Amino acid sequence: MKPARLVASMLRYRVASLLLPFFLLAPAFHGQLREFRWQYIVGIVALCGSYVVATCLNDVFDLDVDRINHPDARDRPLVSGEATPRQLVAVAFGAAAVALVAGLAVGAAGAGLVAVSLLLNVAYSVPPIRLCARALAAPVVLAFAYVVLPYGIGLAAAGLAPDLLDARVAATFVVLFVGRMLLKDFRDQRGDAAFGKRTFLLAYGKAITLALTLGCIVAGDALLLTVLPWSAPLTLAVESYFLGIGFQLYRLWLAGDPTAERLAIALGARMGNAVVLTLLGFLLLRAAGAVGAEQAMFVVVFAGMFWFAFAYLTLRPKEALATYRG
Repeated sequence: MKPARLVASMLRYRVASLLLPFFLLAPAFHGQLREFRWQYIVGIVALCGSYVVATCLNDVFDLDVDRINHPDARDRPLVSGEATPRQLVAVAFGAAAVALVAGLAVGAAGAGLVAVSLLLNVAYSVPPIRLCARALAAPVVLAFAYVVLPYGIGLAAAGLAPDLLDARVAATFVVLFVGRMLLKDFRDQRGDAAFGKRTFLLAYGKAITLALTLGCIVAGDALLLTVLPWSAPLTLAVESYFLGIGFQLYRLWLAGDPTAERLAIALGARMGNAVVLTLLGFLLLRAAGAVGAEQAMFVVVFAGMFWFAFAYLTLRPKEALATYRG
């Protein structure tokens, strides 16, 4: 596989796209997205480079597990035989260099966050630490990587120092993302069990995993209400998304086969995306000077689109599963 194509494959844009909203939320909460800053571009490059490092290392050290969990995945070049472990390690080194240079271009804070991200990537996948196989550590590390690091780099790119509001926003989404990451293990449990990978699901079982996930959702929702800009339509839309997430968690509890479990997780994850994207859009409109009626119209239309997609994919489960990678 050619290097450029290999890098594109390892970026896994469907999952990597989860980083961008949290990167943008940081300046958006401070009304700093009204003007273009070149630091935003290099900040995104830094995030993408770090993410490629993470996927390369994880694929190399989880190859046997992936052969069971993702035998036909197009974005697993080691499993398909299109690449070798040596090639992925080389790509990881190159991506790490790009990420560090881009982080330095953002500033000292950006460089520091990229360095932390790269160290976490190594600790997550590479023995002997291998946090991905530690039941309590893995979901917390992933939540930190998907929320705190992009949010922090977004702040650095905007030239902002973190304040108490930022700490509350980051804590809110970390709690929510821990719940999301706990559910990730349902998809991979067959391979994880075969090679003794001690995920939270395998260590504590389905009931405790779902109970903790529900606790994260409830706590995260409560925390979100403390940082959410006041708007009745926004609050109602966000709470409707959480009702959708709760319903899918209930369906997951009742699910008796892996396909039904994956469908419930996929639909719940999309409503989680709706929370972040609706909030981000609202903040962008507020920064642009939109009045209350315009903000309300956006929220109503956006929520309608998400609920339509939710209903459509509920009726077409094969399409929901085919497009879900998170």
